[in-house]
Amino acid sequence: MASRLKLDWVDCSADAHRALARVQLSLDDDARTGAATAPMSETAWQRAVAEATLRAIAAFVGGATVFTLDSVAEVRTGRHPLIVVTIVMHDGRREVFLSGTAPIMDHPHAAVARAVLHGLNRWTEPWLQREVRPASPADRAGQAIH
Repeated sequence: MASRLKLDWVDCSADAHRALARVQLSLDDDARTGAATAPMSETAWQRAVAEATLRAIAAFVGGATVFTLDSVAEVRTGRHPLIVVTIVMHDGRREVFLSGTAPIMDHPHAAVARAVLHGLNRWTEPWLQREVRPASPADRAGQAIH
């Protein structure tokens, strides 16, 4: 069974000085929210949403792995503009550079969160499978015991 985080919602607001983003992710009935702010600029909301998404993911995977946002940008190519994110993952033993993309089809804020998930799903899925969703006895049937 796949253990992928689902994007529930993205909420953004701004004042004269900063952009604020909140992102909720879920896995089955377990929902976690991340929040972040960024100094006001043309792309502040993109950075705030990406950081909030990383914080929501961190709420699932704990402190053993640290995700750092490297960059987030809108790229225009093909029929639809894309959000591209680059992320550095530190797991205590190594540093891994990751990237993710998502087309901006409807909601640009959600596209940023989806791009972050795209970049991290292959790394978080095995951990979520092992730690958050341990195998049930039926799933372990036929497995060797070591």
